[in-house]
Amino acid sequence: MKKRRQSPTIFFKKNRKGVFFVFLFVLILSTFFVTAANETDAKAYACLESKVADKCSILSSEEKIFSLLAIDRCKTEVLSDARNEECWPKADCKIKTTAQAILALNHVNADTVKAENWILGKTSDSSDLDWFLQVDQADLEETTCTATYPGGSYSFKINENKTITRTSGGSGSCLSIYNKYWLKIALTCYNLEFKISCEEDFLTSLLYKKKASDIFHVSQKTTSVSGEGTTTEKVGSSCFKDGSSCSYEGTLWASFVLKYRKHDVSAYVPYLTAMADENSKYIPESFLYYLTNNFRTELLARQSESDWWSASGDKFYDTAVALLPFQGESASEKTDSIDWLSEVQGTDGCWLGNIRNTAFLLYSIWPKKTATTSITKDCEDSGYDCMSSAACADASGTILTDYTGCFTNVCCNKPKILETCSQQDGKLCNSDEDCLGGSTVSSSDAKNGKSCCIDGTCGIQEEKEPTSECESYGGYCKSSCSTEEDYSSYSCSTGNCCIQKSSPGVNVLVIVILSILIVLVAIGIVFRKKLRMFFSKLKFGKGKAKPQSPGGPRFFPPSSQRVYPGAIQRRIIPQQAQVPVKRPQKKSEADDILKKLKEIGK
Repeated sequence: MKKRRQSPTIFFKKNRKGVFFVFLFVLILSTFFVTAANETDAKAYACLESKVADKCSILSSEEKIFSLLAIDRCKTEVLSDARNEECWPKADCKIKTTAQAILALNHVNADTVKAENWILGKTSDSSDLDWFLQVDQADLEETTCTATYPGGSYSFKINENKTITRTSGGSGSCLSIYNKYWLKIALTCYNLEFKISCEEDFLTSLLYKKKASDIFHVSQKTTSVSGEGTTTEKVGSSCFKDGSSCSYEGTLWASFVLKYRKHDVSAYVPYLTAMADENSKYIPESFLYYLTNNFRTELLARQSESDWWSASGDKFYDTAVALLPFQGESASEKTDSIDWLSEVQGTDGCWLGNIRNTAFLLYSIWPKKTATTSITKDCEDSGYDCMSSAACADASGTILTDYTGCFTNVCCNKPKILETCSQQDGKLCNSDEDCLGGSTVSSSDAKNGKSCCIDGTCGIQEEKEPTSECESYGGYCKSSCSTEEDYSSYSCSTGNCCIQKSSPGVNVLVIVILSILIVLVAIGIVFRKKLRMFFSKLKFGKGKAKPQSPGGPRFFPPSSQRVYPGAIQRRIIPQQAQVPVKRPQKKSEADDILKKLKEIGK
């Protein structure tokens, strides 16, 4: 005897609970996969937690410091690595490591006063720069001036063409005319205070340059007064020393952290600015942008292929350095780097399995607020803007100390002033143009799809062929592959071809099929009554009746049998037109899907 196929309606009725749980399970599973695929930072935090948990004691000093900075781990171990809680590492204290430790400990509200004082005690005058005093008349009129300083004075005249000539009077050897327009300050007088007074309205500022260089830099401070008034100028050229010599990278980090801790670091900016060219591997523009609100264009222009920064050879560390001053601040270049990081992220969630780099990227780009802070008002949620203290000053804003969420930046009550493209020496490209041979940066007038191009031209970018066979297959050419990569036989111009290891992942087709099943199950549950009628019609369709004969339907004659008490009365049913037998329908797609659901629910 042929087994009767179970009606889909009956299946829903009998297995309603099973179908509901299958639906719930598939929904949660698909949501998890989709969410995990899109949350780069969540995967990275999970990976870092797994690598650091219960392993702080065996990590390097840098790994401990950055783990504390990113996920509040290893605080005890970081403190134990210090020499008298003053400097890090205890075996050989360094300015850079100590500054990074101060930043990490402040993140968890630890006291770092002793460490800050240790760094400030390492300040030294920099002898790498030449300094000049510039005095300029306000109305292009000839005027006589005098510069007075401890132990002497210098009298001079500013001519209509801005040249300087010395006049009689005064003594001392601190000042001398340089290049007809400025007064050079002797190295032995760098710590002295100069008081300048002129007969007419004038202004003063300091200039500096690296020795044996022709590039001059103007200090941030310019003072203007009326005639007979007095201005004061003093050379501020300092650095932080490791041993007997200035440490450029150490001074970068120390100035950054001390500025964050509200110390005056203006004396270190000239040294950092003048020596930036020969220390480009440290990406000094990032620190100088934070310190001065300048160098933004130069910093963003160093982004490679609109994805990363690579000055020292470590893309991940350098990208974290470059984006550090953008905490709480948005920029298209930052978004591009985030997209790139999502593409090259390891299957475990970290980047090349590196604890320091993963932690630094998380703190620089996706920092988490510390749970120990008592401040609850968020800066941006309250309608204000995060920016460096220098940027807030340039915007004539006030720093709001009662707001959090800006990390190393500050909360400002005024929006940040963004320069126009022309002010950044750039060109505005139309929405259908690319920046060829240059870099794209943010500008206030880059609207309606336009972009600001620095050091390049606007045009249509031709599709570039991959530079090697390895890259054409999605690989990277480098000296050695990480544990997250496999060596490949694809050719490289230099080094080995490394391709990301394949992971089980989630098949997109599977997700699509599961999503369709979810929708069908939901429809089945919500519209089960209507579906019951629908499927019944599919199975027991009426078909078309045969034409009836003229005169209407025929009936059998009344029965001649008599009805006796207690007997069952038989109803006389009129004869119906014969209904044609309907052929069994082919199995519908809906039946196939429901059958699969039944198998899943077993």
